[in-house]
Amino acid sequence: MVIDYSVTGKTKLLGLIGNPVEHSISPQLHNSLSKILGLDLIYVPLRVDKEDLETLVKALKATEFVGFNVTVPYKREIMKFLDGNTKEAILMGSVNTVKKIDGRLYGYNTDGEGFLRAFKEAAGTDFKGKKVVMLGAGGAARPIAVKIALEGAEKISLVNRTTQKSVELAEVVNENIAEIVQVYNFEDKTLKLAFEESDIIINTTSVGMSPDIDNSLISDTSYFNGQIVYDIIYNPVKTKFLADAESRGCKIINGLGMLFYQGINAYEIWTGVKISEEILRDLYNSFITILNN
Repeated sequence: MVIDYSVTGKTKLLGLIGNPVEHSISPQLHNSLSKILGLDLIYVPLRVDKEDLETLVKALKATEFVGFNVTVPYKREIMKFLDGNTKEAILMGSVNTVKKIDGRLYGYNTDGEGFLRAFKEAAGTDFKGKKVVMLGAGGAARPIAVKIALEGAEKISLVNRTTQKSVELAEVVNENIAEIVQVYNFEDKTLKLAFEESDIIINTTSVGMSPDIDNSLISDTSYFNGQIVYDIIYNPVKTKFLADAESRGCKIINGLGMLFYQGINAYEIWTGVKISEEILRDLYNSFITILNN
């Protein structure tokens, strides 16, 4: 019999809070990183009901947890149970990463940074001086809009079905960062002009995600005209939204990189380790294989 020494009394813990968590591949990502880097850390998923969320947070604070991720539906709810949140997390209105520092819990949001890092790598450019059309104003949109604004975008045209959410998100950016967000709905006569003058188009909604693979928020493909087009969806790898954009000469990027890099950023926050490009490249290739399967 071979004795397993992978977990000992010295092992520190990381985790994921959410409901559900069964689908998450974060354990594979973070446990692979710990093994590659030789760090004595184990990452475990923790499904919790809403009424038990505060109790679980207190338990993690009292035990050997170095930190944890937070996924739906608790990214906003978690903030009130923490000792502090970064300014970016407050602006973004949600926390997906928590680190324990001197016995206190602090909230971060790595969604925006994960998106930005993936976008820059795939697109070969940034948002400085760019005109951006964003589809959606939900939970995924806010970190992205905040990050784009902080990066110096010239204009964000926010397109959403419900005006109230759009206005709320626009106010967050316009009042706290820069007055660059303009709100549209899909019936606005000037919407096509916003697309035509844009450099970058981003879908932050779940429309087109498997199994709803035949749908796209943009039915008129003439709205695409050589822009960089990004979809936060990674399943399927090429949504109808992206396929339509590609057929019109656009450079297309899916959400695989964002998912990967938000996790990498969280791990770097917890450990203070800057992961080398060589490790990232090899791990990303393996990560894509897992997702595609």
